[in-house]
Amino acid sequence: MNREYIEQLQNNLKWRVDRLMAVDYRLFHGTVRQFCGFLKANDVFAGVLEELQRRFPAAGVHVQKVTQGGECVVFDNEMEHAAFAHDVIKLCANSQNSRVELDAGKAYHLPVSAEKESEAALKGFCSAFVQPLSQYLIEQLDEQRIMLTLLRRYKHKCEWFQRDALLNLWKSDTVRGEWNLKLHLFQYLHDQGLDFTIEPYSQSGKADLIAGQSTGDPLIADAKIFNLKKGKDYVVRGYRQLYQYTLDFNEPAGYMVIFKTCQEELRFALTNQTHSTPFVINNNKTVYFLTIDICDYQKPASKRGVLQTMEITQDDLIRETGQG
Repeated sequence: MNREYIEQLQNNLKWRVDRLMAVDYRLFHGTVRQFCGFLKANDVFAGVLEELQRRFPAAGVHVQKVTQGGECVVFDNEMEHAAFAHDVIKLCANSQNSRVELDAGKAYHLPVSAEKESEAALKGFCSAFVQPLSQYLIEQLDEQRIMLTLLRRYKHKCEWFQRDALLNLWKSDTVRGEWNLKLHLFQYLHDQGLDFTIEPYSQSGKADLIAGQSTGDPLIADAKIFNLKKGKDYVVRGYRQLYQYTLDFNEPAGYMVIFKTCQEELRFALTNQTHSTPFVINNNKTVYFLTIDICDYQKPASKRGVLQTMEITQDDLIRETGQG
């Protein structure tokens, strides 16, 4: 992945944190709202924070102790404290009380004179909430985590909001339907700021997407269709191609996005998964698999009965590369 993209994310976050640290207390509440809006609008940060909230759903129960009770709440686990800090900042941003950050920060600063109380409270707010949260976000900005976060956000958007449009994109021209779906994925990644070229040549053929190829630090992604006509073998062969591209470009990881257009389930019976995303490691190369369901189900889940499942095992994948 283009390192400039990661650095840009880091710099954008740092600039907003620095602004919060320097702004006058009369503008602080509005700036907190802007800070939250920035995090929500950026798919990378929004995805990281969604995962954090799912991991520590109970952290938010302590928010009222800080914002209303003036208690000083600190967690032993830094990640849990980051989740708590995010909950506090979100509550403050949504509050109509323009002094809510002052109330939350009072418990986190040493006693000072009355005329410096507001300044000290906001400093305490930043040190207790803004800085731990921003540090956590910065630590999550590595290549693989960013790409997986973007792809999981893309999967959610497709399945919840664009399922019919994507299925029509496939059905309207099944000859080019897979390519049209790939373009939809590429457009999304481009909108997130990734710099890439499409279908560059390697000695093994053409990978669908190589991001940041000109930087010497490329990111390799591919997209395939899954249905009964193509079967699981089509996906397995796609893995072999993607694996070979990681060898050709000397990259540690590749990403396969699979658009499922049929009712039958596709299951990856693999040893490894991260945040529900299965992956296989072969010859020190990691390939992640993310399935996007765009099937038009005629019946609700409770009335579909037992569906056929196509299972892809680790042996299937390794054997395809000639190493099984």
